Amino acid sequence: MADKKNDKQELQNALEKANREIEKLSRIKSDFVSVISHELRTPLTSIKESISLILDGVTGPATEEQKKFLTIAKNNVERLAKLITDILDLSKLESGRIMMHKRKLNINDIIKDIYVSMKVMAEQKNLEFTISLKDSVEPIWIDPDRIGQVIKNLVSNAIKFNKDKGRINISTTTENIKGKDYVKIAVEDNGIGIPQDEIENLFRHFTPLDTSMTRQHNGAGMGLAISKGIVELHGGSIWVVSERDTGSKVIFTIPIYRKYEEFDFLMEESIERARHNDNKVALIVFDVKEAKDKAEGVISEAEDIIKKTIRGPEDKVTRCKKGECIVVIVCADRPGALAIIRRVRENINVPLLFGISVYPDESADMDELMKKTEADLRSGKNLIAPKKILLIIDDEEDLTSMLSFRLKNMGFDAITAASGKRGVELARDTRPDLILLDLMMPGVDGFEVSERLKSDPLTKDIPIIIFSALGNKNTKETVEKMGAAGFIEKPFEPELLIDKIRELLEAKDG
Repeated sequence: MADKKNDKQELQNALEKANREIEKLSRIKSDFVSVISHELRTPLTSIKESISLILDGVTGPATEEQKKFLTIAKNNVERLAKLITDILDLSKLESGRIMMHKRKLNINDIIKDIYVSMKVMAEQKNLEFTISLKDSVEPIWIDPDRIGQVIKNLVSNAIKFNKDKGRINISTTTENIKGKDYVKIAVEDNGIGIPQDEIENLFRHFTPLDTSMTRQHNGAGMGLAISKGIVELHGGSIWVVSERDTGSKVIFTIPIYRKYEEFDFLMEESIERARHNDNKVALIVFDVKEAKDKAEGVISEAEDIIKKTIRGPEDKVTRCKKGECIVVIVCADRPGALAIIRRVRENINVPLLFGISVYPDESADMDELMKKTEADLRSGKNLIAPKKILLIIDDEEDLTSMLSFRLKNMGFDAITAASGKRGVELARDTRPDLILLDLMMPGVDGFEVSERLKSDPLTKDIPIIIFSALGNKNTKETVEKMGAAGFIEKPFEPELLIDKIRELLEAKDG
């Protein structure tokens, strides 16, 4: 038994060593391709620019014969440059070093741009080029540059391998495949077609449709292999339906992630990107504090506010827990995540609990990241509440200006009204958390303002602090009858007023 155990361990060690060697060789190959690609691109750029200078007449006049051969040289430089780019893309795909930068977009918009940019090329080949796009295609998570690369490659093939006066059409539809919704994109032509026995080789590296034909059309058999890799990195599939001399239809799919399906997908993407770039990922989960406020309208409004505070191009906002919680996935450490919390606090209009965890500083993998964030959320210790709105109604501009400045520095949102009439209007429009009201004002005085506010169902429950230079006994008794929450005599100590404000707001919040 011991010998068998030792043999098994030796085999396992040998296998691990072999895997390490394979990974090392793969990295060496990938690095070699990257270096060679870079070294080739540099002289090609110089060659291309030199040819362009001559063709543009900058260096002096050139004969028509010279221009002809220079144009051939320029076209072949561009062909070689594309070949280098394709080799580099294949190398990155094989080594897993190519990263997608996905955004939620309508793929129809990308197709329309490609249609405009390639229509002239198709018409020059005497081809009819059309698009038929489904109006109701939902936005999907894609890297627009990479998916654009796939579509351009498919259209380019359809142009190359078509017949005179042939047709090309790009279409989009949606389809449910094995219980999952997808957007389906198809590039169809009525060109030369592909024999059935060659279709299975189409997406293999360096396997062109037909060797002689591909040489004739400047192809190297890598475009479809690259397209396959890009589509699969988007969670989709690509395939071909074709017959010889009838035409071809290349179809690929991209999954549609419903509102509450996005979380796992975006988390996996973000963790993979962090590993690839040696970065950090902070997961922040927000939950509406009060159960009575957990209506979809309230959550959506909070989500929109949070989206406006997110600044990073790779940062994402989505939902989890059947849409009850708002999730922020950001490329940031804990201080960066807390900075986002501070920005959210500036604009939020409903109390939110939140939880934070950071990969890899605080969590070793995606599962642990989610567990720690949820535990932090459930602790209930992290709360951000909207700023309390205080309305100051006083005709003394200097006082309201200084008092407003102090209150804003204390974390309140202060608005002012220079007359009683305007004060009543603002109270109805903004529904402040508390009103500071002067009694002696021209026109509509504080007594009438209070009476109007207390008789209006929209404002009757807003606490009012009266501040006035009229500090005699009769005034105080009148203030009590008005139903004011407090009275402070002018001039007053600011700290006394702030303490009174906080006391009333805490009592109001229960």
